[in-house]
Amino acid sequence: EVLQKTVIYDPALEGGMRELDQTLYYRYPDRFRCEVRTPDAEQVLVVGPEGAIFVINGKIIAETENPFDHFKDLLLYREAEVLLKRLSQIDVNLDVVSLGRYKDRIAYVIGAKYPDESVPQIWIEKETFRPIRYVVRGGGSKDATSEEIEYADYMPLGKDRWYPARILFFQNGRLARMYVLKTFRVNPDLPDQLFDIAYLKTVYQPIADTQPSSPPTSELDEVKKTIRDFTKTFE
Repeated sequence: EVLQKTVIYDPALEGGMRELDQTLYYRYPDRFRCEVRTPDAEQVLVVGPEGAIFVINGKIIAETENPFDHFKDLLLYREAEVLLKRLSQIDVNLDVVSLGRYKDRIAYVIGAKYPDESVPQIWIEKETFRPIRYVVRGGGSKDATSEEIEYADYMPLGKDRWYPARILFFQNGRLARMYVLKTFRVNPDLPDQLFDIAYLKTVYQPIADTQPSSPPTSELDEVKKTIRDFTKTFE
């Protein structure tokens, strides 16, 4: 369990930034939960082998992850087979490996021939074998949006685990978000239902109305407003 401060950088926000508290739960080997609460909204993201659900104010808004949600891939999936499968799903070419330099550190580049940054790739520091960079979306075309994640300032969590005290998110080279580690607990006692996507789908309102008739316009407007308001503060 990781409690962190999330800093959102956006010129549209008052002061150009906003800080939120966020709690991450890693259930090894392949389950993850993220909780964020603001005065206006509560968000839950749960990821597991059966998929993902993204919930705002008790309603399932999506059953997919956004690109920046993949920051947890290199921290959660420790079993090689699981990690390799995950990376191939997001188009990291596992047959391509090279050596590169990132901020004066030598690293293995998996997914690209250094210095090509136009395709998805991960960077593993050669000396420590810890992830330091994750290019989720490369700027391969003129109009493409590049999105990448940097893992910095690793610190020990227990005897044999290390975790980045800062995780930075860049969009088209601009710092868009930063996670700062505040506190953590190793092996907390958490109920399985927190990570059970099938169960959670019975608890939260479904992603779409199952009735033949369409939801009232007012309800659709409410959902759209919720997404829009939350996007302004978190995305």
